[in-house]
Amino acid sequence: MFAKENRIELEIYFDEIEPDKRNCNYITMGALFVPSINKKTILDQILNARCLNKGNDKWYETYDSCPNNVNCKPYWHNMNNVEVHFIDIRDSRVNKSLIEISKSWLKQFSSNYEIIFANVLYIDLNKLDSSLFGDESKKANIYNKFFRTVIDYGLKTYFRIYDKIIIKNIFYDKKNELERHYFFNYRNLEKLSFDSSKNIVFMNKIIFVDSDHKEEEIYPDESHFIQLIDLIIGAIRHNIFRVSDSTNKDKVARKIRPLLNKLKRKYFNSSILRVSFYPKNKIQKVRDLFGKDSFLRKDEFYHLDRFNFKLAEQDTTLNGWL
Repeated sequence: MFAKENRIELEIYFDEIEPDKRNCNYITMGALFVPSINKKTILDQILNARCLNKGNDKWYETYDSCPNNVNCKPYWHNMNNVEVHFIDIRDSRVNKSLIEISKSWLKQFSSNYEIIFANVLYIDLNKLDSSLFGDESKKANIYNKFFRTVIDYGLKTYFRIYDKIIIKNIFYDKKNELERHYFFNYRNLEKLSFDSSKNIVFMNKIIFVDSDHKEEEIYPDESHFIQLIDLIIGAIRHNIFRVSDSTNKDKVARKIRPLLNKLKRKYFNSSILRVSFYPKNKIQKVRDLFGKDSFLRKDEFYHLDRFNFKLAEQDTTLNGWL
């Protein structure tokens, strides 16, 4: 009798942050890997975290449908129904719901017991030789290459024990340039499948969704997962580079700091998160034995142990005492 094939079904959610040339000249790319069997549990957790009413523990899509709305107001409900986007966390025009929901989501992610996974990659544009990515559409070509890298490494890291990995869908935050790029949506998946020795099956093409669940008409549930990976990569970036001086961003980002501290001490200290950087060195131009120009590549990946976090471990002002 043949052994039953060991397989898993996944959905993947992808987002990125554009570089800040002054303070963080890195493209930040992140993927969230959600086993289909865990999807409803995770979605319920992140949705229920939207209800900030201490007398209620379940989120309802509309104010009128909530059985506990006598203790709420339409204005509060709408505030809680905010699109979670790390860049929108500010010190002025504060949406307190956005701050509290973000903190709750990061705490949930950091303490999850291997039911959801993330892989984050920083591409250092100060070291990357963009001339290697063609003369035209360099940006799209860079995204093609490292999109595959993030997906492939995440699959190998978290799901290598499975004989077959079935990717039901890959959801990507809407990006007009990539949506129009034929290679991105089709050839990327073909190449990923080919390079994986055929143990990965893609059931669908890449689906671009609006990250605002109130605007997304077809896949509103998926928007919440896009918001979650946006929050994760934004909080990690803020811990490392602190591009913004926002104290509210500081408070939110610190919720993932214990997990980052573990990774900084030892790369394999977390079973749910990986954070990598590329390339470690610039490509150097050298002369070969025949006097012709050649290139010396030492473009390895490197990790958090090479960084000192710019975000302080704790709030050093008096605010925490007041």
